[in-house]
Amino acid sequence: MTKNAYKTDRNFTSFVVELTVVVCLACTLPAGAQTIPGAGIVMTYNVNEGTDFQQVQGASTVSQFLLGVGQIVTQVEGTNPPERMQAIAQEISELQPELLGLQEVDQWYTGSFDPIANQCGAMSLQYDMLQELLSALSSKGAHYEVAVKVQQYAFPATPGLIPPATFLCEAVNNYNVILARTDLPSSVFQWSNPKSGQFVNKVSLSTPVGVLPLPRAWASVDAQFFGHAFRFITTHLESDSAAIRELQGAELRNGPANTSSPVVMAMDSNAQAFPLPQDATYIDFLSAGYKDVWSQLFPSIPGLTCCQSEADNNPISQLYQRTDLILTLGPVAPLGVALIGTDPRRRTPDGLWPSDHAAVLAGVVVGSN
Repeated sequence: MTKNAYKTDRNFTSFVVELTVVVCLACTLPAGAQTIPGAGIVMTYNVNEGTDFQQVQGASTVSQFLLGVGQIVTQVEGTNPPERMQAIAQEISELQPELLGLQEVDQWYTGSFDPIANQCGAMSLQYDMLQELLSALSSKGAHYEVAVKVQQYAFPATPGLIPPATFLCEAVNNYNVILARTDLPSSVFQWSNPKSGQFVNKVSLSTPVGVLPLPRAWASVDAQFFGHAFRFITTHLESDSAAIRELQGAELRNGPANTSSPVVMAMDSNAQAFPLPQDATYIDFLSAGYKDVWSQLFPSIPGLTCCQSEADNNPISQLYQRTDLILTLGPVAPLGVALIGTDPRRRTPDGLWPSDHAAVLAGVVVGSN
């Protein structure tokens, strides 16, 4: 969509919900409601770093740990991050949300390991998922910039073994990112005041080679749709500890979301909204006055967003829970909502899902506070 399409207002008649059974429902507006001041589109997408690190979490010996790292390397390579970023860029370029919250946007590094000296050599960049995504978006004519990039955890150069005798080293930096459109006039969309931080509450991973901290982080910007101001926040809450996740949710509400402006939060919450029982962190947000865009518009539809195989190669969708959320606080009304990346026809030429998560796209109307 070009700038000319945004001379005054935004058209939202194109929203479509993709269900895992390949049934589509149109998210239409009431008759005559084609132009709505304060309206815009936001999105959350966990793009899948290619592993959940389970291969090393159970290691009790150095040998098991080395083999686990080797398995992680093999799995990440099998998910073909550059090809998947092309598929995700295609989805984004077709939908053109003004703001996107992205999770698991990683940089992977690889290098040699000397088992005699027991040390890693020089490391080189193997995958830069953010740059691959930005390059793919640009090649498709989509105009986005990085508004905020915040590091979560970082694993230093770590040795691994791919049987029978291939020693190597791998390192990874995990990021949350906010992307913002750059091709719209400021009267239609603008953003400012980028902020980010790590949560105080976090978990650590104990391994035979040491303890690895696993901090989580949030990012925010202040934005305007047609002059209507709000705060946009993205995050990726803890997955392995419900208690820590709940504390991080409280940090989020008391920190970046503590503002007089309306709030739009687009995140991988790791907090189950469906099926029952709902996670305590999700309930906490509802109790604090937040509205769930999906459940507001489709209360009887599961809206599953997680998770395909970590290898992204399962032929039949395995989505079984809804954890990727767009929540709002204050005068923000939902216009439409859609699941993206659930259609098997959208898999890559190698037969991979774009991610192990479905993205959530929502049209919202920000009112005056």
